Amino acid sequence: MEEFKKFHCMVNDKDEDYDNDIQLYFVKEYELASITSNLMKLDTEFSGNYKNIVDYIRSLENFIIMGEKASNFDFMKSLPQEKGWKDDYNIILSDNRAAKVAFRACTKTVELLYYYRRLSKKDDYKKRFTVENFDALLMLRDIFYKKASDLIKE
Repeated sequence: MEEFKKFHCMVNDKDEDYDNDIQLYFVKEYELASITSNLMKLDTEFSGNYKNIVDYIRSLENFIIMGEKASNFDFMKSLPQEKGWKDDYNIILSDNRAAKVAFRACTKTVELLYYYRRLSKKDDYKKRFTVENFDALLMLRDIFYKKASDLIKE
């Protein structure tokens, strides 16, 4: 019987099946970085912060794969954040494209958090999926939501 191909995972240095969550985690990370990059063009007033966020996401990937120190995310602590999604459908139904993209970044961050947490429970990965970086992703979720909410009010 023919077997499915595998990929070599650099995080645990093993050959893994394609249904392993590690691969999907990185796909979600790339999607978040891409959405954030689009926001740099749509919401130019906040562009520098979006650039710093993309740089942080890239450094998080380098930490997970290579063990390099992730960038400091203290800059995120000074950015406006909001928990709770009272404006969710107002954002979805708005005509403000930047707000919709920021909300998409927020929901993509939630997906990333899901995979991050799942991988943090697996012995082969848990040393690279730290609570500190999880907390940074939680901040990102709240930053993107706040930005989306603010953009519909402009």
